[in-house]
Amino acid sequence: MPFGGESAGGDSRALDRVLAAAHLVRVREMPGESPALFEERNPLALAALREALHIADSPGLTCMCWGDVALDFFTTGDRPLTTVTLHHGYSIRWDGWPQHALLADGLRALEWLAVRGVPAPLHEYRAAEQRRIDADRTARLWVSQIPEPLMPFSHLFLDTAATADGLTPPRLTEVRALLLAAYPNSSDRILRLCRWHAAGSGAHSAHPAHERIPAQFLDLEHAADIATALELADHTATTGLIRYLLSWPTRNRVATLLTALSPTTRHTLLIHTRDPRSRIWLQRRISRLE
Repeated sequence: MPFGGESAGGDSRALDRVLAAAHLVRVREMPGESPALFEERNPLALAALREALHIADSPGLTCMCWGDVALDFFTTGDRPLTTVTLHHGYSIRWDGWPQHALLADGLRALEWLAVRGVPAPLHEYRAAEQRRIDADRTARLWVSQIPEPLMPFSHLFLDTAATADGLTPPRLTEVRALLLAAYPNSSDRILRLCRWHAAGSGAHSAHPAHERIPAQFLDLEHAADIATALELADHTATTGLIRYLLSWPTRNRVATLLTALSPTTRHTLLIHTRDPRSRIWLQRRISRLE
């Protein structure tokens, strides 16, 4: 998640003024009153932590988890001052605010912890960032395979990942009308949809949700037309059709689709199904037809 941004209002320096009185910080894991992982009294180190906890956005975020670590601050004489919880390296929670605040540069706080023997939050943040980068790369590939007439809807398609509902029936009808106009030949249209579907992440669980959209269009194609198209399919289109057959929402239609396919095409599907468990599942469904 990117750091920084426009202020949402409120006193963004309130915590900094409180921490000016800190002479000690104890770091502990969350949740609960876990034993301290370490404590720091060095004034320069405390000043560095105070700088690392500067915020860019005033409270307004919400995180439902307990947080990664708690930072218990104390004044002189080890008298309790305040507690701050760090959440995923991008926001903090403090009792002086009603909600969370976005850090200006959360990596500084994670690195501050890591050099003092608490590397897990930094490792988790980097892993989450890598997952985000991988997801962005996959999404860009998926978008690049959208049939040209539907490209203006790419943002609409990607936005369905937030709702996990796919295209609404009215939108599906609207977009499909463009698809039918651009590709009136059913085999051409189906093969394009299969190639688009092949550009997904490889998961069969319809997650992320936008990857289900090509399948929504394939749901509206006749089984006989899909069978005819597959006789002309290249490797990519065949891979997309396999993803379609293996996805959970399609499984009620699998028997009808497989029945429409020739024995040769069924065998081709098995050859192209690389995942052993998926191949066994598909083989069992095919064997019921024989």
